[in-house]
Amino acid sequence: MQLVVDKIAKSFGVHDVFKDVSFMVDKGEHIGLVGVNGSGKTTLLRCLLDPAYIDSGSIRFEQGISVGYVQQGFTDIKGTIWSFMLQSCPEILHLREDMQRLEAGVSDAGGDALEALMEDYARVTKRYEYLDGYHYENRIKRVLIGLGYTESWWEQDAATLSGGQKTRLMLAAALVRNPDFLILDEPTNHLDIVMTQWLETYLHEFKGGLLVVSHDRAFLDNVAVRILEMEGGRLQSFKGNYSRYLEQKAIQTATLEAAYAAQQDYIARTEAYIRRFKAGIKSKMARGRQSQLNRLERLDAPVRNEEFELRLPPATECADRVLIMEDLTIGYGDKVLAQGINLTLRRGEKAALLGANGTGKTTLLKTILGEVQPLKGKAKIGNRVQIGYFSQSYERLSPKQTLLENFVIEYGFTEERTRSLLGGMLFHGDDVFKEIGTLSGGQKARLVLLKLVLDGANCLVLDEPTNHLDIMAREAVEAALTAFDGTVLVVSHDRYFINEVADRIWEIEEGQLKDYKGNYDFYLAEKQKAQTAAAEAEAVAVQVNVKKDADVRPQLQTNKAADKKQRYSPEEAVRLLPKVELSIREQETMMKLLEAQMADPANHEDPAHSAAMAAEHEEYEQKIAELMEKWEQLMEAAEEA
Repeated sequence: MQLVVDKIAKSFGVHDVFKDVSFMVDKGEHIGLVGVNGSGKTTLLRCLLDPAYIDSGSIRFEQGISVGYVQQGFTDIKGTIWSFMLQSCPEILHLREDMQRLEAGVSDAGGDALEALMEDYARVTKRYEYLDGYHYENRIKRVLIGLGYTESWWEQDAATLSGGQKTRLMLAAALVRNPDFLILDEPTNHLDIVMTQWLETYLHEFKGGLLVVSHDRAFLDNVAVRILEMEGGRLQSFKGNYSRYLEQKAIQTATLEAAYAAQQDYIARTEAYIRRFKAGIKSKMARGRQSQLNRLERLDAPVRNEEFELRLPPATECADRVLIMEDLTIGYGDKVLAQGINLTLRRGEKAALLGANGTGKTTLLKTILGEVQPLKGKAKIGNRVQIGYFSQSYERLSPKQTLLENFVIEYGFTEERTRSLLGGMLFHGDDVFKEIGTLSGGQKARLVLLKLVLDGANCLVLDEPTNHLDIMAREAVEAALTAFDGTVLVVSHDRYFINEVADRIWEIEEGQLKDYKGNYDFYLAEKQKAQTAAAEAEAVAVQVNVKKDADVRPQLQTNKAADKKQRYSPEEAVRLLPKVELSIREQETMMKLLEAQMADPANHEDPAHSAAMAAEHEEYEQKIAELMEKWEQLMEAAEEA
């Protein structure tokens, strides 16, 4: 076992966060940790990283293993992105220094001193190879590119990055460190779908133990082989991924509720019998029943997490064409993000807008809303369309105001009415006097969602509405949007959410907006069809080229043998020289392109691919040598003219 947690407990004052928590993680096991916000997941992670933080119990990691964790906070980020990433695994850098020192010492040492140095060198190189130090820079490049930091970013000062970009960089550093056990807290925050899928692939290849907290259900389905659930201060384990956990949880909940209800019914009937006969002729039997009740092991009531209620009002009538884009080009200044957009979103449709970070999704929303002017074309809103906008930066919330002030001022409600509304979104008692700036991201999201309900809009434009929400809250938003009879345009990286809500997918890719008339599963199927068709076309082209090669090669070999035996006439030399020189230039150009690919470390991660490139390079060298030999013969013949 890489980790053994035995009956740990943690409290804050009189509040028990959790107690009697026990679980084990086997070597290489990948586990997802789930639970509603505030259930104690992050507190549990802190206990794992600092066992002295627990109140009781024990936490034991396998002796000698390294533990990686994505740090919260960015005070340690200094220098360029590349220099920061080089420091991700200081041990590798120290081992390199040791190897250089020992190599230098070997040249001057002799006898016993030399033998000792060689033993030290063997020990250091063994550890260096274990950490895969020889491929350290290649690993850094792979991770940076996978998380959206292409080569143009590497020399940028890391201090200038946004909070989300820094979070991604901290994730990159944790992955490059390649620890034996990895702890991740919401790793998909600030990742687009492509980056999330890349991370899933990377974690599939990761051989160490993994404990990940996430509200991304598709991510948990693709990464976890076991789910730990924190609920009501207790921890339960479920085999399988998230979907399998849901099935087991539903069965368990139904069983526990039925057992609890049956026991409560038995207790009620027994207590009624005791009250009726405790002073009569059956008093002895009543006392016996009381003894049975006293010995009865009472079942705990099933945990019912408080849910917020989100019910969008019926959409008011509006034009059939809700959002209209005509020959639209979006961007800023000279930077074009997408162009040639001709799309219409009709009343009642629900579209999800996808695309990698930086492709222009938020810019398109702001262009539609009139906050950003189009570079070309038009973005129009239909007649009687009332927009409700959810911004991921929560502009509608004044950080210095209390919750109560913000809603009373904006909507003019009484304090009693405001408290009632906020209570429905899980803000109770003195919560209403908290300053908005002190709230968590999930709490702010709930406030903005409440404002969308109060606004009564018939078209919702939502930019990452489920960010910072736990799974239960996301399900509430999904249910509300599914039941909503108005129009929805939503930007989200939550694939599960998109599949539940959207009946149309818009994707910004390579400066174009592509339209898929179906949900996320349909979109994936269409993308797969396109990729399969492209691969088949490429395979056909390769087969044609191979056949041409096969037809030409025997002739070339025959010509080569003949060239060695015959001398060219001056007339033949003049006629053939331009063709041979052209062939040489073509082969040299192709070899240069191949050499550029060979210079990229990412192309050497697969040994088979690396070997294939080397073999292809050797073929080019041989072809060029043969052509150069022929060119020399032709030049000799031409000089005799």
